Amino acid sequence: MVVAVNEKVKVGMSDAPKWVQWKLCIYKIQEVGFHYTLREGRILYHLFSVNTETLYMKLSFNTETLGWRLLEVENGI
Repeated sequence: MVVAVNEKVKVGMSDAPKWVQWKLCIYKIQEVGFHYTLREGRILYHLFSVNTETLYMKLSFNTETLGWRLLEVENGI
């Protein structure tokens, strides 16, 4: 079941997200499913769908604040 989260997270990046720190746990990203951009007014967001060993996550990167948010999470993949 997909759960809306909308919480701040830390993300390790190189050319794509490598890990996510959420609720004191670090989740290693195994696969990036998609990446697209979305503009709301003057703010550009990069959205990523990623899989860890046990979770699906949808991440958003705000190019104005340079902040990451975890938008959705689903367990039991």
